[in-house]
Amino acid sequence: MPQITIGKGLAFYEEAQALPGVKRVAGMVKQDIELVTGVSPAGITSGQGSGCAVLYGTIGHSPMLDALEAAGKLDLNAIRGKWECYSFQVIETPLAGIGTALVIAGSDKRGTIYGLFHLSELIGVSPLVNWNHVLPRHQDTVVLDDRVNMVSKVPSVKYRGFFINDEWPAFGNWAKTHFGSMNAACYAPVFELLLRMKGNYLWPAMWNSNFSLDGPGLENAVLADELGVVMSTSHHEPCMRSGQEYSMVRGRGSIYGDAWDYIANPEGITRFWRDGLTRNKDFENVITLGMRGENDTAIMQHATLEENIQLIRHVLKTQNQLIREIINPDVRQVPRQIVFFSETEEFFYGSKETPGLIGDPELDGVTLMLSDNNHGSTRTLPSPEMRSHPGGYGMYYHMDMHGGPHSFEWVGATYLPKVWEEMTVAYEYGVREIWVTNIGDIGTQEFGLSYFLDLAYDIDVWGGQDAAITTQYTAQWVRRNFGAAFAPADLPRIEGIITDYTRLLARRKHEKMGENTYHPTHYGEAEEVLQISEHILTECDALKTACPQENLSAFISLIYFPACGTANLMKMWILTGRNHLYAKQNRVAANRLADEIKQKLEK
Repeated sequence: MPQITIGKGLAFYEEAQALPGVKRVAGMVKQDIELVTGVSPAGITSGQGSGCAVLYGTIGHSPMLDALEAAGKLDLNAIRGKWECYSFQVIETPLAGIGTALVIAGSDKRGTIYGLFHLSELIGVSPLVNWNHVLPRHQDTVVLDDRVNMVSKVPSVKYRGFFINDEWPAFGNWAKTHFGSMNAACYAPVFELLLRMKGNYLWPAMWNSNFSLDGPGLENAVLADELGVVMSTSHHEPCMRSGQEYSMVRGRGSIYGDAWDYIANPEGITRFWRDGLTRNKDFENVITLGMRGENDTAIMQHATLEENIQLIRHVLKTQNQLIREIINPDVRQVPRQIVFFSETEEFFYGSKETPGLIGDPELDGVTLMLSDNNHGSTRTLPSPEMRSHPGGYGMYYHMDMHGGPHSFEWVGATYLPKVWEEMTVAYEYGVREIWVTNIGDIGTQEFGLSYFLDLAYDIDVWGGQDAAITTQYTAQWVRRNFGAAFAPADLPRIEGIITDYTRLLARRKHEKMGENTYHPTHYGEAEEVLQISEHILTECDALKTACPQENLSAFISLIYFPACGTANLMKMWILTGRNHLYAKQNRVAANRLADEIKQKLEK
């Protein structure tokens, strides 16, 4: 049985022809191996002098893979021509001088990258290793044999990613403090996190930042393209230009005019879109079509439904023509999306009196992005007649929301059974082209985001017909991230904390909790919430004490802060309701409750 030892003596075979982004990720995996074993693999350019080696390459960019296949030592037909697939094989004597090798072959750039990160996962490295400083268990060596051989499946959803929205103050201040701005150095760990989670698609921060200018210049976009991250823009940012850009270039003497108004300023707006497409045309993008008003408002607030729909028809025609001229005469070959979010959903469906955009030829080949109700419940799904639409369907899903009907954006508030219910149904209804979730600042959203992206990557494993699969997922996620830090008996306690605090938030988000949400005496509701909150706080404090110092930052960021922050807030509101009841009853106990609430506020 061929086997390879990950540890001392391991080398990485480095081809000159390897894609730059693949080389960069291979460097990350070498760092992972050093983190586990204490030894960094050497880099070699020939087979001489190495007993064990990792060989990696991408079909079409690797003479080494070509030679192995020609020699009959590797069969790449199972992945050739497929989307983001990889072959993972332990074989003997692949090259002269190499006794045993792990050969990672990708069907494309991202396939190879996912295969490399699969090695990291096999040796116990979490996708959150660098983002949350999740340290793996030390092992002098890890032995892999041909039982790890596999061929990955085509991902369930083609484009899988997240939206950095509402990025101030948390993400914005983090970027400014550590990197100076939202530049390429800032986005490098974001791209790494996305790829380690087997995502591939990103809507970047856009409140007060500009992805294509902040790199500086195009360095953000260049790095994303190198690593295989497919960039797009949010629902109100057409033609690869951020929502902030027009305010930077508009003016009375500007070539772009001084009105974000396609009716009053068609030449200026068209030029603005043309220049955005030209600037970003060399990168792998999904281009957003359509138009909204400035600062993500309704495009024509005092117009009729028919007038709005006709305006969008003209906009789509102009944008598609620009794409033909600048990117590809066959516009159907260019990935494009239109996001039917907020009032624009009505433009798609129309009304009994006014036909919507359904079936419009300008949407041929465009992915139609549907949305949830801003709180995790899908609003509409494709009917059987709609599912044959060329371009398919996507979903814009919220784990964080700034806006109506009310905001929730404090700490992670995602309840996995809700995600399972809504997104598995969406998939069954044909929503399989793009999944993107709004996660605000990223921080404290890692648990929900992990499930969202794993579900999108392999819905056969994490979907199914029973929400109990989310319990299994929680257990696996806890083992992956805290198995090296805690005793086995402590891991179910962490699972319980996650389940308890996210279930509380499924009932009522932080921002909508109040003293009257649960009546202080009726049906024992308030007492139940109080007991759960107290249990969370007690368990978290005990586990924090037991947590090794080197693992403490990961525990605090992923478990302690979101769970205790939630429990402390819930407890304060329950005690406030009880305090007010006791005060009305002229009970001295109200004073004690007031003191306890004050203590909670000071935490």
